Amino acid sequence: MSLRIRLPIWRADPFAGDEDRALVQRFVESHDESAFAGLVSRPARMVLGVCRRTVGDTHLAEDAFQAVFLVLARNPRQAVAASSVGGWLFGIARRVGLAARRHELRRQKHLTHASTDKPQTHEPDFDDLLRVLDEELAALPEAYRAPLVACFLEERTQDDAAKQLGWSLSTLRRRLDRGKELLHARLMRRGVTLAAGLFAGALAPSVRATVPPGLLASALPACRPSPLANALASEVVRASVAVKAGLAVLIVAAVLGGLAVTLEQPLPIHSPQIAIAGSKPGTPIASWELAPSPRLIERNAWVTISGRVVFPEKRELPAPKQVPVGSIKDRGFFTPSGELLFHNDVAIDPTTRGIANVMVWLRPDSNDRKATFPQEKIHPRFALAKATDRFFQAGRDGFQPRVMAARVGDRVVFSNTTSIPFNVHYQRGISAEANQENGDFNILLPSAKTHETKPLPSLLSPDSFSDAIHPWVQGYVWSFDHPYYAVTDESGNFQIKDAPEGSWRLVFWHEKAGYKGGMAGRLGQRISIAASSNALQNLEPLVLDSKGWDEK
Repeated sequence: MSLRIRLPIWRADPFAGDEDRALVQRFVESHDESAFAGLVSRPARMVLGVCRRTVGDTHLAEDAFQAVFLVLARNPRQAVAASSVGGWLFGIARRVGLAARRHELRRQKHLTHASTDKPQTHEPDFDDLLRVLDEELAALPEAYRAPLVACFLEERTQDDAAKQLGWSLSTLRRRLDRGKELLHARLMRRGVTLAAGLFAGALAPSVRATVPPGLLASALPACRPSPLANALASEVVRASVAVKAGLAVLIVAAVLGGLAVTLEQPLPIHSPQIAIAGSKPGTPIASWELAPSPRLIERNAWVTISGRVVFPEKRELPAPKQVPVGSIKDRGFFTPSGELLFHNDVAIDPTTRGIANVMVWLRPDSNDRKATFPQEKIHPRFALAKATDRFFQAGRDGFQPRVMAARVGDRVVFSNTTSIPFNVHYQRGISAEANQENGDFNILLPSAKTHETKPLPSLLSPDSFSDAIHPWVQGYVWSFDHPYYAVTDESGNFQIKDAPEGSWRLVFWHEKAGYKGGMAGRLGQRISIAASSNALQNLEPLVLDSKGWDEK
């Protein structure tokens, strides 16, 4: 007797013009399976491609494919909270695929023990390259991974990707280019080099055929999943719950540590939500409400502060400083069409008067310049953060980004994927640590090479670097003993996430203007961070006036 399973009829996506987040929300609110069908069909090739590359087996990949959408059906609110539904599905597909691969390895190990045959060796192939691509793509910061996933793996147009991510088209293109540069640099460190055309092609889905309608239908909630798909989805969901539980324990421990704090006056009672992030900053996975207590409120309020640094209204915007044509070495690279080249030490948005590349950070409310940030005031998710590599990528605009903020222990990696050599003369700023080993170096960075610094110490002034071959190429990096820093974007905007409630100092520094308020500004201006219902505090525009703007 054979078992017959009737699959639902697959229909075209009825919500083709809707945003993914809206479809997930519709499924959350009304369990609308037609909306869920749209969520399955759009990223299907991307999800199946990631599953196939991760597990290396077609049939196992189909079980993993089902499991990915089982996780979505069981945890749709996580997808809503993510910055991109497609990016969230990419991450889930990777996790499910790795779980499936572990399952298969355990099965093969069992068969190997039961057999006298020698295990077959695996010859590297193009799929191995694609697996490396997936691994390094997953390791990128969310802001650069999301546009790559949207434009290459999901094969969206740039206009559609910008809409789905809630960005302007110019922001998407800038982050897309930056993401490709970072990914290329990460691949180079693993010995993988790709020509530009092959690079873009490798990012595109390896599954070129249409995903079978039967497989698409099997991912819908109405269809019973295979036992393996159910097991894989349960494993990934359990792992996610375990991460949340671990973070919750850390939060409670941090909160209970506040019991010893003596308060002169009672604090107001309220119960703010604490946003807990996943493996990538800015991707909330859950929230807990802590029981209100006047003695614990110092430890359970976290606020995101945002603002804009602007050029003073009374001043005329400075004219760009041109690089003399005769001093431009490698002119064919930097000005291939004979255009003019300008220094980019000052970048001001003419519409908003916002100043780019301003370093903004919090410090203790103290007149002691060397005062360290109290570690117990750092959000638990930041306290768990591991040191990372931060990339300066060579290009026609010199090394980008021009100004970088980092955390103690991070390393800076200079990457040159261009056709010309660059010089990197790196000079260590003033270290907050006594007898800190000098980190200076002066090297030639040929094409297709990288060079990394030693782990960064806490700094009282920024590290800087220049290029003797191309003197207009410069840059700065400043490392802190805490995570509460930012660099303003092209419109002068900045955001510092999950800052602790209380009285602090906010400091501003620009390479040409110096500190806001002159040298006295090294101590910063006092700011009071108060918990609010939406845990967001917007500052009035902050004017950065300076005599430095007048220097030629």
